[in-house]
Amino acid sequence: MSKLAQALTLLAALAAVISLAALYLQRVRMPRPPVGRFVRSDIAVMTVTLVSMPLVYLHLPRVLVACAFGAVFLGACSLALTPVMGGRRSAAVTLALGAFILTAHLAGWVPARIAAGDLLLALAVIAVSNLWAQTGMTAGQVAALAALLAPYDLLATGLTSVTEHLVHHFAGMPLGPMLAVNNGTSPIGAGLGDCLMLALWPLVAAKAFGRAAGWYGAIIGLSVVSVVLAGAVGGWVHGGVPLLTGLGPCIVAQYAYWRTRRGPERRTVDWRGTGAMEPPADPFQGQDAAVALAIADRHPDGGWLAVSDGRVVGHAPSPGGARRSAREAGHTAVPVVVAVRPPGAASG
Repeated sequence: MSKLAQALTLLAALAAVISLAALYLQRVRMPRPPVGRFVRSDIAVMTVTLVSMPLVYLHLPRVLVACAFGAVFLGACSLALTPVMGGRRSAAVTLALGAFILTAHLAGWVPARIAAGDLLLALAVIAVSNLWAQTGMTAGQVAALAALLAPYDLLATGLTSVTEHLVHHFAGMPLGPMLAVNNGTSPIGAGLGDCLMLALWPLVAAKAFGRAAGWYGAIIGLSVVSVVLAGAVGGWVHGGVPLLTGLGPCIVAQYAYWRTRRGPERRTVDWRGTGAMEPPADPFQGQDAAVALAIADRHPDGGWLAVSDGRVVGHAPSPGGARRSAREAGHTAVPVVVAVRPPGAASG
């Protein structure tokens, strides 16, 4: 495969990840973990972790690093699939994908291993970006994270050999943190951090400022990637390119623009009331969540309910199962899914 074909393949893969992450945000509501909302100190901790972990990876055995990334990716993949297909099916699919990657690595099926590894990484990125966006991470916090990571990427990739050593360390690894289209020590690909930031920013921008902000965020991000890939294909740049160094200022500039034009960003609770990136045309749609919660309080059985038009259209032990139950009953509209309150629980 030529360098141009590899570059176009990578660009298409990144576009697919961003599109699927946005579609997931619109259609799937992830169960909220028992944690508080994001604050400034969380962004500082995330930055320190992202900056320090690459140095740790370089001093760990490759097998241990592969196991660590494998556990994280498989867990995130299951997290993404559970609301869609239920816990048991998502676990089965996740384990099957992980087993196939390991089998392909041991058998020497390099193209199959790369494709399956890219799929697992993409699902992990979709899960993490949606988890952060749906649990309250703001556009301002993502812009601050991008601003902090931009100079680090310049230092690690452009001015020192930290990233180059990491690429050599991860080369041929079955569960490496890179969306790659070829194998070897000089692959054309995008790192996990690059993929996550490319997918995360359009989600939080759309949540905070509307659909147009999300579209522009995705287009500008892919444009930055296109410029970098054009330089690699044309031979104008050699070795690793600090993608976040170019992407970070673009995200900060977009945040400043939308903040000036649209004012304060929309809160997550206000965005959730719309059920999508934009306010719905139906003025009664925003009442569905309140109706669903009231029905769940009176429902005699445990589990999860899918509620549409003020009535229960699906019931199952998991969120994904409730949605599937609604589809099997012939309800094509996206229902509101809520957990049934355990008997005796406080109503407040």
